[in-house]
Amino acid sequence: MSLRRVSVIGSGNWGSTIAKIVGNNIRKFPEYVSEVRMWVFEELINGRKLTEIINTSNENVKYLPNVKLPENVIADPDVKSVARDADVLVIVMPHQFLNRTLADIKTVVKPTSYAVSLMKGLALSDDHGIRLLTDCIREILNIPCAVLMGANLATEVSQENYCEATIGIDDPKMGSELKKLFQVCSICGYLQV
Repeated sequence: MSLRRVSVIGSGNWGSTIAKIVGNNIRKFPEYVSEVRMWVFEELINGRKLTEIINTSNENVKYLPNVKLPENVIADPDVKSVARDADVLVIVMPHQFLNRTLADIKTVVKPTSYAVSLMKGLALSDDHGIRLLTDCIREILNIPCAVLMGANLATEVSQENYCEATIGIDDPKMGSELKKLFQVCSICGYLQV
């Protein structure tokens, strides 16, 4: 049995916070590749690439300053590289960039993978109605998609303050895995699947 890979598509304050949690959690489980790849939209911070700063200092100085990321969280500016070979895609970015990003990765996503959305917002449908972001992910990538939601602030979660979250899933097996990836006793006092 090959090791499972988890990748994070997005690196804002919420994406970096989730990468921290997943990076710490997967080290506890031998069935996972120990590295968590995190897609970072490349920016220059004081003349240095943000990915370089994250990978050398283990800190997202722009979006989650003063919070150390585990050394196994690797920032990568190539979204296809991050998505390729992932078994679980954690998608956490501003919703207005979702369709373009999904179009970029759809040719490299494993058909046996699944996604989990941690995004807030809705999408407009072609008939000007509203659509769930999870439906957009399912349709564009042609893989199952779960959702994690809660009244949580990234900075509070990253500082290991108490929070609650709910995972919405169609497949209980996905729910068990996601609970393992996201639950941290000091953070999520209650994670409902």
